[in-house]
Amino acid sequence: MENKKEKKQEKLKKTEKVISDPHREYLDMDTDEEGYERRETSESEDEISSEPENPTYTEQELITLVSIVIVQYVKDLTILCHLKESDWNESCYEVIREYFQCVSHTILIIFFNQNKLIASLNLSDCKDVDLMYFLRSPLQIYTTDNFLKTIFCGNINEDKTKSFFKFLQNIYAPVALNSNEWPEIIQDDLYLNLHNLLMILNEQLCKSINRTILYVPKERLPELRGFQLFYEDNSVIREEKDTTILMQKFHIKELIGRLEKIVRCWTKQIHAALNTTIIRRNIESIMDECNHWKNVYDNLNSLNNQLSNNEVQAIIKLLKNINSSSVESFPIFIRKLKETLMESSSNLIYLNILSEYCTNLYISDNIESNMTKILLLILLIWVESPFYSITNNIGSLCRALSTQLISQCQRYIDLETAIKGHAQSGINMLEKSISTCQMYRKVYKKFVKNIATSISPYKIWDIDEEMIFNNINAFIQRCHDIIEICNARIIFERCTKEITFGGARGIDYEKCCQQIENLFYDNLNKIIAIKENILNIKDTNCNITIHKFRIAIIQLENMIKNLINKIFENIKNIDEGIEAIYAFERFKYRTCLKDLIYEKWTQMWKMLDEEIEICNIATIKEIGAYHPLIKSFSKYLNVQYTKKYYLKTQYTKMINASYWLVNCVDERYSLERYNIVIDQLEDAYTINAIRS
Repeated sequence: MENKKEKKQEKLKKTEKVISDPHREYLDMDTDEEGYERRETSESEDEISSEPENPTYTEQELITLVSIVIVQYVKDLTILCHLKESDWNESCYEVIREYFQCVSHTILIIFFNQNKLIASLNLSDCKDVDLMYFLRSPLQIYTTDNFLKTIFCGNINEDKTKSFFKFLQNIYAPVALNSNEWPEIIQDDLYLNLHNLLMILNEQLCKSINRTILYVPKERLPELRGFQLFYEDNSVIREEKDTTILMQKFHIKELIGRLEKIVRCWTKQIHAALNTTIIRRNIESIMDECNHWKNVYDNLNSLNNQLSNNEVQAIIKLLKNINSSSVESFPIFIRKLKETLMESSSNLIYLNILSEYCTNLYISDNIESNMTKILLLILLIWVESPFYSITNNIGSLCRALSTQLISQCQRYIDLETAIKGHAQSGINMLEKSISTCQMYRKVYKKFVKNIATSISPYKIWDIDEEMIFNNINAFIQRCHDIIEICNARIIFERCTKEITFGGARGIDYEKCCQQIENLFYDNLNKIIAIKENILNIKDTNCNITIHKFRIAIIQLENMIKNLINKIFENIKNIDEGIEAIYAFERFKYRTCLKDLIYEKWTQMWKMLDEEIEICNIATIKEIGAYHPLIKSFSKYLNVQYTKKYYLKTQYTKMINASYWLVNCVDERYSLERYNIVIDQLEDAYTINAIRS
């Protein structure tokens, strides 16, 4: 203040010496505007001429600067994860040279991009990676002597928000909030905006790490003297002493407003932290439930420690002393916080015991014993735990057990084998998983009926079974869907034996079979494309793909039906019929095709029966028609023998084919007729042979 007054007095003395004559003063007034213009233009010229000039170095200085600053200083100061000497390249050196030689570049960043070290003069070139930065003061010219003294450098990790927040909170804010150099007209607004920025950054940081962190301001607090607040000294006061109290009251009022806003933010954060016990997402297993409560406990315990911090307590105490409404609900939230902390600790004790058994829950033959032990532990938790004594909460625990069992089954099933490898092995794994889930449901119902309902007259096990077994039922259905796919593979996949058909149109029939196989593989490839998610019961796209596959299989079955009917329209003898049925023998495992193949097999027996009947009629007509003394009798005997041999051959073929096809009613009828006719042929042949 004294320096300002002295300068002002010196200026007044100079003007008094220059302006002594009133007429001269008048003339000077006339030329003031002209002189002002001259001064203004000269000042503007000075401003134009004050543009930044790049430093000029001699060749020796440039070599020294490059060799020392770039190689020695920059490389030594650069700290990046996995950085090696071999990562440095000529491109980085060129950018660093440009940074030091051109003072208009204020920032130099060094980072890795796809395992290649990059140096850049633009911060926007680097996104979501760790970087090293070097900051230049305005118009700073670096030399080998002043570089280490004047350079600003540091690291920013992948989370730039976190790095920025830490810098502002720990370095900038303590200096800015306790500085006496801010003009009073902007001081309070600057403090408020800085707090708002830090609270926003803190909120983003909390979301990213899933933790509750209270923003604690680094601002100096006033003391309570009597019934009023005062700062320890008058450092915030820059005016005369009679305005000190007014200025202090003004600044303290603004400070209280800022603190109240921060405390309301704390209240909101505490409320959100307490709600995490109610809102539980992605609970897929007992381990997830255990991890959820571990996170709740860790978060609430950390929050409780933060609230015990001296700086936080000082702010709360200050606002309580002035009866601020912002801290009225604080004791209630603190009490709820401690209660929830104890509750989460209690839940963790029970869940840790339960999780040990659930980690050993494997798909095995003793699944009934394991599930019984786990359900008994759940019953103990229901009886002892205050939190899990509530129906919804214990129901969530049972549902988590169901989901964990599904996860174990998903890990047990080898989809690569089921969909692309040995289909029957895949079916065995799927059936084992289905039986495990059904056993779990059986054990649960037995457990509820015999134990849970009689544990206490004051506690009722009233849990909706549909809620527990919805996912189990959906998983069982999905397993049946995959078994259906495996069965389709067994039927429609290309066999090791080649399908061949006789007759003039045999090649056309083989092409039809090849076309059916190709269509099947086209649809199977769509199933293979969703293989990774096919056991995920929440993936509705899998249901759509499986439904389309099922429709495609029905269409293929219809194509096979038409082909079989078309082939048997042109079959004239038993050999062709057996050959065709043998080619389609694998389709007998499909329900809709089994009946058709049985029908065609019956048709073959009827064809044999017709041939037996023809032989029988001919034999009856020929009895007594030939006498042994007639010359043609020997020829007659050969014909009889040929008929008998032909019938035996056809019958043998049908009997052999019966081993891989089902028996039918016509088979027994034809067998009886066959025996009668064969006996007749043998008798006729024997009698005529005796006569001869």
